[in-house]
Amino acid sequence: MRWLDIDLTHRDDRTVDTFLERAQARRQELAGLQQDSGLDSPQVLSCLEEIGQLLFRAAHAADEAAFAPDHETRLTGAPSTPDSPDKSETIGYHLVVDEAHLDLPWTALHNGVHFLLEQAPICASTWGSQPDAAAASARQWMRRWEDNVFTESALGPASIGELVTRYRPEDCAEPSILFLDGQGTGADTSLGQIERDMVDGALETLTDGQRLARLENSPAALTPAHLARTSSIYKAFHFSGATSVPPIVADGTNPGPGWDSPASPTAQIIEDESDLEIVGVDSITSLLDQINEKADAGQLAPWSESGALQLATRTAPCWQLEDGPVRPEDLAGDHVAPPLVFSNSYLSLSSLGARFLNVGTSVFVGPQLALAPGRASEFAADFYHSLALGNSAAEALREAALGCRSRWGAHHPSWLGYGIIGSGTLALQYL
Repeated sequence: MRWLDIDLTHRDDRTVDTFLERAQARRQELAGLQQDSGLDSPQVLSCLEEIGQLLFRAAHAADEAAFAPDHETRLTGAPSTPDSPDKSETIGYHLVVDEAHLDLPWTALHNGVHFLLEQAPICASTWGSQPDAAAASARQWMRRWEDNVFTESALGPASIGELVTRYRPEDCAEPSILFLDGQGTGADTSLGQIERDMVDGALETLTDGQRLARLENSPAALTPAHLARTSSIYKAFHFSGATSVPPIVADGTNPGPGWDSPASPTAQIIEDESDLEIVGVDSITSLLDQINEKADAGQLAPWSESGALQLATRTAPCWQLEDGPVRPEDLAGDHVAPPLVFSNSYLSLSSLGARFLNVGTSVFVGPQLALAPGRASEFAADFYHSLALGNSAAEALREAALGCRSRWGAHHPSWLGYGIIGSGTLALQYL
């Protein structure tokens, strides 16, 4: 498969920004629209189509030949060979965008006639489809992908069995994917168990007699600190949470449709500084005095940039596990964040996606719409089944979308409910 990079970051006028701003404004209305009209209403699909056309026009404003692979130099990845299978002829669209626009529903790109996802994989990131030297040197899977591209250029495509033999020592275990159940306790855990069984079954698919990955359950007591210490042994995380309603965030509240907006700085300080003892008649003065004392002692810097960022991080959306909340920032560090993260939770593409990429994850997949639990689990199973066949992450998302479109009908917007950001070329055989 080859990739066509479309760069929206280099622009000389405001035309691209205007289209992106309009698309962002419409995207922010999606949660309320789904709440008012229903998760799978025709109005939601119409809104996605409108957003997709705005994104398409933004790409064309940045590059008039954005979706036309008329120049060989614009394509990256392994070139086609006369005896190569049709899959090598496939072209995917990779959007290079600013981080502020990563959360837009790029998989809903629409050219006025149809959604482009019907014809080609789509991925977005702040970098191109071809990894730079620094990124490749830091990620083993990228080095293996580059090696395979070079080998295919000279010798033609290799089978999955040949790749596994080439990149995995004899008797080496399959890469493991950690399943994290965020469905709650008691009866709610049945939803997590259903999704876990579906994902596990999908990963049992054999390709060339090889199983490309296995699913592992999280330990009985998985604290955030334990996850950070042990995450390097896993190649992927799959989080199963609520996909149809906003989660309960760390402070115990349910913020509603705008849940990914952190609380005001003052509220954050008061909530986070629970050890501050308010005494006397004038409680506000006492509170301020104690905050100032902590700031003078270097224990609290609420008005500094670093202090504000720390407070925002502690109140930002996160994964809620039975033993505590887990935030992407908890996994910051060398080789701690796994290459692949699938967060099957409410609007996680916008709330968690860029944050996981910032701490070292190569690919993030998550919903960009509110989804019924059953549909979310089916999509995840289709995604992993495609990965188990050797497809790249971006190809797997497209295959899952088309499978769900066939199952639910083209009028259901849920098949466009997921987005992928990062390096869409990642595949299980390189992990």
